[in-house]
Amino acid sequence: MAAAAEVQPQRKSAWERAVAKFGAAFQEQGLSAADIPAAIVVHEVVGLAMAAGLWSACYAVQPSKTVARPLVTAVARSKRGAQAQAAYSAALAQATRTVARMPWLNRAPGVDPARLTVSLAESLCLRASIKPLTFPFKIWASYKLVLFGKELRLGGRPRQQQQQQPAVSSKLKGRDKPGHR
Repeated sequence: MAAAAEVQPQRKSAWERAVAKFGAAFQEQGLSAADIPAAIVVHEVVGLAMAAGLWSACYAVQPSKTVARPLVTAVARSKRGAQAQAAYSAALAQATRTVARMPWLNRAPGVDPARLTVSLAESLCLRASIKPLTFPFKIWASYKLVLFGKELRLGGRPRQQQQQQPAVSSKLKGRDKPGHR
C-alpha cells in the first residue's frame, strides 16, 4: 500500500503552478531566471532617471507657482483657506530649517536651496500621482532594455533569428567541406 502511494505523482501546490506558469511566460518572451537581476537593476535605474528628470522639470517649471495658481486662489476663497495657507507656511518653514542644516546644499552654485526643496516636494507629489502610468512603463522599459542587452551580448542577432537557427551537430559541420566523403 505504501508503494502505491509513492507511484502516484504528487500534485503541485497553487504556488508552484503559478511560479511555473510565470517562468514559462518569461521563457516565451526570451527571458530567463538569470535575467531577473539585470531587469531589477534596469528598473531601478529607469526609476532614478525619471525621479531626477521630474525633479529637474519641477525646479525649472515651478508647478506650485505656475500650474497650481488657479487652485491656490480657489482654496484661498474656500472655508478652510486660512487653514490651508497656515499649513503651507508651516511646511515651508520646516523645509527652510531643514535646508539650513545642510551646508552642502547652500554651497551649490546657482541653486536656490528653498526652491530646490519645494521642487523636490512637487516632484514627489507628481510622481505619486502618475505612478499608475510610470510603473507599467518601467516594467516595459526594463523588459525591452534587458532583451536589447541580451541581443548585444549574443552578437546583435534578434531573438527570433536565434530561435530559428537549427542546432548542427559537430559531426555534420565539416561535411560540406571539399574533399570530405
